Amino acid sequence: MADVGKLIEDVRAEIVELRHEIHRNPEFGYEERGTAELVLAQLRQIDGLDIRTGMAETGIVATLGGDKKGPCVALRADMDALPIEETGDVPYRSTVPGKMHACGHDGHTSCLVGRSGC
Repeated sequence: MADVGKLIEDVRAEIVELRHEIHRNPEFGYEERGTAELVLAQLRQIDGLDIRTGMAETGIVATLGGDKKGPCVALRADMDALPIEETGDVPYRSTVPGKMHACGHDGHTSCLVGRSGC
């Protein structure tokens, strides 16, 4: 069995950078074209995924092992930002006036598409 802590540490920096990139460039719901492109770039590096785009405008569905019978697991991460002005002073602060990932969606999305060479 793989050491989960090692697997996490192997992708941690990549996931954090993806989160910061999404955080810097927040987009409202149904407008997340840039965020969707970032997610697609990650997903396209994973063999065996059936990727469908344009779901409810900007959504993405990636299926692994969809041809198998039996129970399945669905994981979902929202990508939209909120209409809030960011006042924090962090290097990855929002660059879009009046929009911010104050809801954690940047983190959820990054963690869901973070990948490892395992």
